[in-house]
Amino acid sequence: MGFAKIKGELTSRIGSSVRFNTPKDVRERGGTPVCGKVVDEVWVTPEINRTHPRPPTGKEDWGDYSFCAQLIKWNDGTHSIRLAYYRRRAGEDFWEFASQTTVVSDWRTIKTLCEKTLGKANWFLNKPIIR
Repeated sequence: MGFAKIKGELTSRIGSSVRFNTPKDVRERGGTPVCGKVVDEVWVTPEINRTHPRPPTGKEDWGDYSFCAQLIKWNDGTHSIRLAYYRRRAGEDFWEFASQTTVVSDWRTIKTLCEKTLGKANWFLNKPIIR
């Protein structure tokens, strides 16, 4: 499955269409894809979205990554929050949606996941303390 390539700067995705194809088991029961639009977003480091492409720094250089959270309004009027990322390969001048399998759920689930993650203060150390 290919995603659109975004040439140059990675600009706001607000207004972009979102489509989730139906998993096989759901499709076999008559389920259909869901479609919607990105209606709001936040970026961890939006300044990286405006940087110029750069050559690879070595064989292990995976390129640049830009992480975001997006509020999606589905065509049925419901909303979900998606935690996503885009990737630009080193040496190339386009970004691609890179989180084909990503966290997308209702606000309660995303809020709980974020709160529980942030509650793991020992994870947020250079050398995490495992308890």
